Amino acid sequence: MFAKLGLILLILLFGALAFAGGMMAPDDWRAPMQAFAARWRDRPVLAAPHLPAAAASAAAPAAAASVVSTNALLVTSDVTAAAPAPGQPAYALQLGQFVDAGDADALERSAQGLGLPLLRIAAVDPDHAAWTVLAAGRFPSPAAAQDAAPRVQAVLKLASTPVIRLPESKPSS
Repeated sequence: MFAKLGLILLILLFGALAFAGGMMAPDDWRAPMQAFAARWRDRPVLAAPHLPAAAASAAAPAAAASVVSTNALLVTSDVTAAAPAPGQPAYALQLGQFVDAGDADALERSAQGLGLPLLRIAAVDPDHAAWTVLAAGRFPSPAAAQDAAPRVQAVLKLASTPVIRLPESKPSS
């Protein structure tokens, strides 16, 4: 018991000494560490990781008419089309992909200041897991969406915003 107490006291003493040393360090020593810490603190938050099908979804989404496949939303690099004519597909920037639709709320609130239409798309991946895709914009071409991507990424502090093809049916909102 005394060994455990001694170890805890040793750890606390080491932490206190490290803190005191950091506070008394000269500014030219602290500046690189503060810059390093700022880079880590300001890193963008990535979307929720993919969960196994059994944990992600026990049942299909309620509105089956507005559900699309996640593969149908992807735009590959070989898409080089001009602005589509009326009736042609529209494109958007994917802000995030969430297993729980409620998790998209915070990002959606942050994105409202962009001045772009925000869409929630119910999607199903190849493992039949239900996802909510949050997208911004309604662009006539992938190039137009890619032109808007740097601004969206800067405002929302996102590392990437993939271009997606919007489903032809009206997505759930």
